[in-house]
Amino acid sequence: MSSLVRVQNLCKHFPVTAGVLHRTIGTIKAVNDVTLDIEKGEIVGVVGESGCGKSTFARLILRLIEPTSGRIFFDSHDISRLDKLQMRQLRRKMQMVFQDPYSALDPRYSTFRSLSEIYGIQKIDIKNNELKDRVADLLETVGLKPEHSNLYPHQLSGGQKQRVVIARALALTPEFVILDEPTAALDVSVQAQVILLLQQLREKFNLTYLFISHDLALVDYFCYRAVVMYLGRVVEILPADKLSAAPRHPYTKALADSVFVADPAARKETVPIEGEVSSPFNLPAGCVFGTRCPHVREVCRDTPPTLTQIAEGQFLACHFPLDE
Repeated sequence: MSSLVRVQNLCKHFPVTAGVLHRTIGTIKAVNDVTLDIEKGEIVGVVGESGCGKSTFARLILRLIEPTSGRIFFDSHDISRLDKLQMRQLRRKMQMVFQDPYSALDPRYSTFRSLSEIYGIQKIDIKNNELKDRVADLLETVGLKPEHSNLYPHQLSGGQKQRVVIARALALTPEFVILDEPTAALDVSVQAQVILLLQQLREKFNLTYLFISHDLALVDYFCYRAVVMYLGRVVEILPADKLSAAPRHPYTKALADSVFVADPAARKETVPIEGEVSSPFNLPAGCVFGTRCPHVREVCRDTPPTLTQIAEGQFLACHFPLDE
């Protein structure tokens, strides 16, 4: 397989200002030197605590926000240097499904207008009759009925809203879709329906997904690989089925141990992570997880570990990895 998306040394630093003169008092390193390849047809999960940089990383890939440094490639083309017109045309192939379907849809727009608007933005010439047929096809593709096109967001359930958002992402037949916690705002039963729909759509349209989630069990089930982020850095990349079974980074293991298991006999003893989270204004010189790691040593405090391949499909940034 060949890489559809490739990012190299991607960084995003947000300056923090204060006072009437808006003087810069610090910098938040939201994404810090991330390198990742995503193969065609793959589902890559990104996990980590809130504030670790997952959503910022996703928006950087689509250039919804501009990177501070680094390069972004889509289908071997360097998109980090494209102008606004070129990016608008490229976004026909790259789409995003946002976390909250309630805020992703304009409450003043009917479903039909929300789905048809994208063709106007992309300046695609399409006749009214053809547009109605296309919107009806999109709704059918995501499990809705043509009559839903006349409804407004407040008349739709949460699951139906998210299906409309997914339909909008599919309107221009993209190759790559970023899913930013697409089930977080939904009931558990509806979550299962949406995940099944996403699986069917990937197979039908040969899509590539970047799936952002807090739910490690869901990433284990849905994704091929998992990328674990902590304070803007990637600390481990591993096959998704090893996320809970054989993590090598202490942070990944702490996340895996915190996953709720329904069977009492299968539950692990949860050991809380001690220590203070490093300030994003003043990251440590060494390992970003060093202030909370139970295995920290002097080298960890002074020297940042490099993300290195340790096995087939597995990369780790840790001076003292856990045993398998």
